[in-house]
Amino acid sequence: MSYRDPHDGPDAPRWPVILMLVATMALWGGTWPVGRVVSASVDPWNAALLRFAMAAAVLVLICLRLHGAAILRVPARMLPHLLLLAATGIFGYSFLFFTGLKTTEAGRAGLIVGFIPACIALCSAAIERKRPSRNAMAGILISLAGVWIVISRGDPLALIRSGVKPGDLMILGCVFCWTAYTLLARPVMNDLPPLVAVTWSCLIGTALILPFALAGGLLEEISAIDATAWTGIFYLGVPATSLAYFAYYHAIRRIGGVASGVFINLVPLFALLTGWIFLGETLHPGEWLGGVLVISGVMIAMRARRIEGRMAQAISK
Repeated sequence: MSYRDPHDGPDAPRWPVILMLVATMALWGGTWPVGRVVSASVDPWNAALLRFAMAAAVLVLICLRLHGAAILRVPARMLPHLLLLAATGIFGYSFLFFTGLKTTEAGRAGLIVGFIPACIALCSAAIERKRPSRNAMAGILISLAGVWIVISRGDPLALIRSGVKPGDLMILGCVFCWTAYTLLARPVMNDLPPLVAVTWSCLIGTALILPFALAGGLLEEISAIDATAWTGIFYLGVPATSLAYFAYYHAIRRIGGVASGVFINLVPLFALLTGWIFLGETLHPGEWLGGVLVISGVMIAMRARRIEGRMAQAISK
């Protein structure tokens, strides 16, 4: 039997979901400067483990408090799906996130991940075997060109001469991990409540990370983590993961993966703002240009997709 949210009716207002997504993007925008601070002194595997162990503990407590232990029981057939979610959105993404931020500025990383909505749209079209319209494809290509310009700091030929820097390559890996995570999440939401899905994703993801953290000296390093890093890990683990992941899952179920992905356009803006306020980061003019292209291209692609959706509905009536 599939899961049904009592607030999912066709006449349910969408503005609470929109406000929730904006708040989620603000939290995620803040993860880039916070993650850069944490990554400066904590091993990537150790930081990832502590973040998601903390998030998983909070989510389990929420489940027990609101619904009791029974809600955490999931059908065995869902475990492979949850493993895929954990492998992409927790294991892969978190390692690339902390490793990339060791050398890539928070605002710059935020601009690169701004390509996620266009990547989601392109992959979604491929999965559905639908050729994107010219406008949608143009938007995706503009966004991709913007990522190229951001990575090259305004000199696209620099990538041909010297290649992509390791930190930027890691952040690009985050783009692909989150794209997979978003597309894999939608069918899971048909069978599980968002709270259960995100809880199990964090639990399984933590288990996947644990061996690597232990091999990386977790037990030796944990006592040396200072108060600033612990504060950052708490921010990443509780509001920016346990609460924000739940909100994002809920939004995917309510308005779909592609529509929810559009709001990721706000992450670069919040990342730039918080990176400037808290870390004093500044961007090269070429990076600003690339950021404008990334966001503009995504908006063009998403607008084209919405128009296509409305036309399909009109034809089917």
